[in-house]
Amino acid sequence: MRVGLRTRILLISSALLVGLTAATLLYVSLQAEGFVNQRVVQDLQRGQELIARTQVERLAKLRLAAALLASFPELRAILDQADAATLRDFLLDYQQRNDFAQLLIVFNPQGQVIARTDMPAAAPLPDVQARWLQPALSGGGATGVLVADTGVYHAAAVPAEAGGAVFGFLLAGARLESGYAQALRDVTRDEIVLLGPASVLGSTLRTEVLPWRTQQAWLDRVGVTRGPHAVSISGETYAALASNGTQNSNGNGAAASSPPADPVTIVSLQSRDQAMQPYRRIQIGLLLLGLLAAAAGVGGSALLARSITSPVATLAEGTRQVSAGNFDFALPVDRVDELGELAASFNQMTQGLRERADMQRFVSQSTVEMIQASAQRAGAGTERREMTVFFSDIRGFTAWAEQRPPEDVVRLLNRCLSLQATLVRKFSGDIDKFIGDAVFAHFLGPDMTLDAIRCAIEIHRAVAAQNAERPDEPPLELGIAIATGEAILGSIGSDDRLDYTAVGATVNLCSRLCGVAGGREILMNDTAYDRVRDLVAAEPTEPLSIKGLAAPVAAYRMRIGSTGSAPASTAT
Repeated sequence: MRVGLRTRILLISSALLVGLTAATLLYVSLQAEGFVNQRVVQDLQRGQELIARTQVERLAKLRLAAALLASFPELRAILDQADAATLRDFLLDYQQRNDFAQLLIVFNPQGQVIARTDMPAAAPLPDVQARWLQPALSGGGATGVLVADTGVYHAAAVPAEAGGAVFGFLLAGARLESGYAQALRDVTRDEIVLLGPASVLGSTLRTEVLPWRTQQAWLDRVGVTRGPHAVSISGETYAALASNGTQNSNGNGAAASSPPADPVTIVSLQSRDQAMQPYRRIQIGLLLLGLLAAAAGVGGSALLARSITSPVATLAEGTRQVSAGNFDFALPVDRVDELGELAASFNQMTQGLRERADMQRFVSQSTVEMIQASAQRAGAGTERREMTVFFSDIRGFTAWAEQRPPEDVVRLLNRCLSLQATLVRKFSGDIDKFIGDAVFAHFLGPDMTLDAIRCAIEIHRAVAAQNAERPDEPPLELGIAIATGEAILGSIGSDDRLDYTAVGATVNLCSRLCGVAGGREILMNDTAYDRVRDLVAAEPTEPLSIKGLAAPVAAYRMRIGSTGSAPASTAT
């Protein structure tokens, strides 16, 4: 494959500029991603610290609420009476006044549940002595996560005592749910997901888009390694960092007894895609600058290549012109070297060819163009197609034209034809030809008849609007006909004259209907009306006697008011 000198210069310079631009964008992209990753990790780690602090404060508030209730004298009196119903009512009343404690449970000194607010029955808790009561006795309080049948809670247990004697224990809990997840999000600015042993406890993201719904699913997906993980949620990439649901501690700050695995995992997430957005804008700016630089470089290279290859290119253009039959082309002879001599010889050759070609110039240019167009469409055939044919004609135009200067006639006719052509294209039609003051168009497709009717209505309205805008000019009125049926579409004519048009009985019928249509009327044949009878309002006419047809033709009429309004129909 031959590659010209100018092309080689352009290719080499373009490759260098594009390569430099791509390297710059790659470097900036790597740097931006590294910076964003580092910032996201730092933000997640800072968020974990804030989460831990928030949990400590929440557990402290729960322990304070439990201790306050345990100090009420009424509590011991009710316990002494061993009245579980009265005790539950007492707890519910306190809960209404202190809604932070969503769960309250009272134990006797042996660890038996006496009453609880989350259910009427005093259902026991598993491992209550080792998990809650013994740590509460040794440290004045125990905090942690409580997994109950009614939910998962942050909880704090304290002893209830009087005169140095413990007469029971009280546990206060706050539910781990979406409200708590939202509170953590407000503190950390991260998306938060609370995962429990069997379900998602709470989330600031829609639960249905999460790829994991339990603690075990999280571990199966990301493993047990610490540190941020990359996860994809709804096509968006997030960095995720997990922590335990709480830090169990007793009142002295020492670690309390806890189960082998924390029952809650808190997952903090930050969108890397959103964090990268500012840098994407920088990359786009650099890309645009790179493209501008490449364009300037290519332009400079083109000028340089042109100054080197211009004489040869001019000669090549001359040979192409002569091959195309342009014998008037002459090369500039502004050099005294071999290329100048070649240009002079070329001009002498074209002069001789021009003299011989002049003898053939007895055929007009329009005839030549027609022959060229026919050759280009030599392979075009004809086909039978179902279509909707459209004819429009200006009423009284011939009589009016006889009384006006030709210039006015042409101006008014061009304006009306241009208006119709614009609306035909708007409604997916195709102008076949203009026949004097008439328009012949056709529509194809599943909605072809409705498109033609809409077009006709809009044409009537537009012509009426033009009449109103130009009261000093004679008002125009159109008669329009629409017919649906089969027609022959394709190249039609003789060997030396072809026209791409539609012919057939449907076209003839539509033309005859147009001649019958009155001003501001639309006539359509029965096939067209059957396609739109549920969409337009039209009235049947008396059977029309059409020239060339033996039997009368059924037709339907739509009248458009003088103001351009159409009859009520969905076609408009």
